[in-house]
This record gives sequence, structure tokens and C-alpha cells, in this order.
Amino acid sequence: MRTLRPSVAWVSRAVLALVALAPTVGAQQRDPYGPTIQFGTGLINTPVAWVSPNNADVWLTASGKRLPSAPGQNFATTMNTNISIETHWLGRFTVGASAYDQNTDYGFFGQLLLARDNQFGFLPALAVGVRNVGNCKYEDRILIGCDTHLVNGHYERGLAEATYQNFNTNPSVYGVATKDFTLGGTGRRLPPSSLGLSVGYGNGIFKDDGGLGAYYNRRGTIASGLFLGGRFVTHPSLNSTFTVLAENDGWDYNAGGQFDYRGITLGLYGTELEEGGNSSKFGVYNYAKFNVTLGYSGNIVDIARGVILRTRITTLTREQQRLRLEIAERQRRIEGLELALRKAQASELAGIEARRRQIESEVQAERDAIQRATDRLREIESGRPTTPPPTTPPTAPPTTPPTTPPTTPPAGSNPPAV
Repeated sequence: MRTLRPSVAWVSRAVLALVALAPTVGAQQRDPYGPTIQFGTGLINTPVAWVSPNNADVWLTASGKRLPSAPGQNFATTMNTNISIETHWLGRFTVGASAYDQNTDYGFFGQLLLARDNQFGFLPALAVGVRNVGNCKYEDRILIGCDTHLVNGHYERGLAEATYQNFNTNPSVYGVATKDFTLGGTGRRLPPSSLGLSVGYGNGIFKDDGGLGAYYNRRGTIASGLFLGGRFVTHPSLNSTFTVLAENDGWDYNAGGQFDYRGITLGLYGTELEEGGNSSKFGVYNYAKFNVTLGYSGNIVDIARGVILRTRITTLTREQQRLRLEIAERQRRIEGLELALRKAQASELAGIEARRRQIESEVQAERDAIQRATDRLREIESGRPTTPPPTTPPTAPPTTPPTTPPTTPPAGSNPPAV
């Protein structure tokens, strides 16, 4: 009969005591779960019974698992990469897809939330789901069962090596229960810390060893198909969370940490920790591995609105720049016109002033002449000239001399000889 190791039993008792003392978390207070290594949200490699309450939430994740099974390879060539995208709808179900390793095999996955946490008293959340609904039924737990081969001069995908011919993991169905608890806040302004526990059972990837036995997994399985795990979430700030995770994914023990800031998540994990750090002689199994994930979470509706808003902002910014250039150009034109106007006004005023002075001089000359004529007239009229008459009389206005009729000679006289 299989028994728990002392360390595992001690941890189990501590977790049960903590659960008994901790209050449950309300639906709106629950911290969202982060991305897993291969399939959407969950712990490290196992699913949880959780669906985002916000419709159209999305998680995009890229992950890498170091597989140093071949000698002479560098760090980059030993990283087996995966990409996944998962969407959450109506607070009840999720749909997603994963691209496996560098050969670009793929698999769809999804989950249906049957009951939310605390929906029926103290009962946990319950969900059923499926993984690896894709082009290859021979995928192992690391998702490298299928490869691309050259067949009759062309490449074919989805073919398995002899090692993987007995796997049948398409699809892999599971059921899981999850419970969350609050553990008190880290400050008045910060959300409280929380603890989440999950347990589930599945077939396929969670159970099928392809008949390889100890070559596939030497130790770490609690019970065939059984997986469980937990997380502890704390809030360093209002916009960030730090999560410590530990699990058994049905095959091995995994642990690590996850940091999230405004939807950008970085996770560092160790998997197959109970196996130790030495590479296995049989390919990629039975030794500890390093894993890293980088994810982004957002909302499709908000992203679409943001794209539209950014497009409008870009358009308005360009129009703003155009208007500023137009205003600057028109301001320069106004300054030029004002300068020309001032020059014209200065030139016109100078001409007007000269003309004014000329007219005033002419008027004054006429007045002086009038005054002299008037004084002379008075002297003549009084008969007592006090001043001699001017040597040069003033110029009188031209007049037309009277016409004198011709003199008619007397009768009988002869006209003068010419």
C-alpha cells in the first residue's frame, strides 16, 4: 500500500489546519489565477476551477522548458517553447488553444465552471475541462510526442517516434475543485493575502504513460490521474501581486513563484523536483527542469476600445499638429502683413505731413500778402501814406484787358499810307 512520505504528510496537516482557521474569499475579492506553462490559467501545470467574472478576458502566454538531454547544446537550443491563448466568457466557460514546441503541433482546450466558490454554502468551485484536442494523439506530458518527418520527399507533421506510439492523450478530460481563503491584509490600503487549494482527476496527459513505466516517471505520483496544488497570494502594492505556487501534476512535484504587475506576468518554476538535477539517460524524463513563463492578460472589449481610442488619438494628434503648423504659418503671415502695414502707414504719414506743411506755408504766404495789401489800402484811403509804395507791386491775378473799338477816320480823309 502506498503511503505519504513524512514531509508530504506534515505539509498536508499544516494546510488542513490553515484551511480550518481561514475565512473564505468572496467572489469579487478573489485574486485571478495566472497562466500555466502549457494550457491557460491555473497553477503551474494543473488546472483550477476558476473562470474570470469579467466577460471577454484573455490570457496570452509564452513559456519555455529547459530540456538539456542532448550534450553540447547551448541554453537557447535546449529551451522547448510553447504559446497559448485563453479567453473567458460569461463567467462560466473558457476556450483556448496552444502551439506545442518548435514543430508547431497544436491543441485546443476549454473548461466549464459548474459551480462557483461559495455558491452552495461552503462548497468549493467545481469545473470540468478538456486539453489537447489537436492534431496529435501521441503527445506526452511535455507535449513533444509528435514531430515533423521527411516522408517521400515532403515533410509531414503529427508523426510519432516509436517511443510515443502507445500514447493516446487526445483528448484529455479532467474534473477539478478549488477553494480560496483569506489570510488577512498586508496593510490598510492593500488587499488581503489569500490561499487557494485545488484537487482534481484526469486521464490522458494526467494519467497515460504510454506503457513506458519507470522510464516515463520513476517517482512523484500520488495516485494515478490525481493532481493537486495550492497557491499563496500577497500584494506588494495596489497594482501588483506575488504568488508562491506548489503542486503535484499527477506525475511530479513542481514549485515556483509568479509576479504580476498590471496584467503582465513573469513566472519562474522548477518541475520534477523530486527527481533531482541529473539528466536522464532516457531523453527528457526523470530529472528536474527549469521553466519560465511570460504572460499578458487583458480584456478583448477594452483592447478593442483602446485600439479605436488610440486610432482616434493618433488622428486627433495629427490634426492638432497640422492646425499648429497652420496657425504658426498664418501668424507669420500676419506678422509680415503688420510690418508692411506699419511701413505703409509711416510712408503715408510722412507724405501727408510734408503736404500739410507746404499748404500751411502757402496759406501763410497768402495771408501775409493780404495783410500787406490791406495795410497799403488803408494808407491810400487815409491820404497819409506812412510807408513808401512797394518797389515791386504784388502780383495781381491776371485779368483780361477791355476790348477798345477801332478809331474810324473822318469822311474824306485818306487812310494813312503804309
